[in-house]
Amino acid sequence: MRTIGADRAMRAILPLGLILALLQASAAQSASQSASTAAPAGCRVDHARYAALKTGMTYRQVRARLGCDGRRISHLTIGRVRRATYSWPGRGTYGANLTLTFRNERLTDKAQLGLRVP
Repeated sequence: MRTIGADRAMRAILPLGLILALLQASAAQSASQSASTAAPAGCRVDHARYAALKTGMTYRQVRARLGCDGRRISHLTIGRVRRATYSWPGRGTYGANLTLTFRNERLTDKAQLGLRVP
């Protein structure tokens, strides 16, 4: 026979267990997604590779020049137009990076911050 205090304790513990299970599932999914969209740890872009990128290149050509996939930071599809922005870590000052925007898989904009010029 349970007491009233035990019933209250069970009612308090059950929602907490459910919340913890949901948080763990969410964290696992988030880690899986970030692992699939993150640039490899050893992949760092230098200024020479950045300078070799030309408007109109495909994402596949850019990936071949840079040596790795970038991390997709945004994407938008409206009708037949697909726009995506990717980021790569850079070699240079603290926080150096490269940001590229593609429209329908073609490079339209490029920007860099703090890449070391050889």
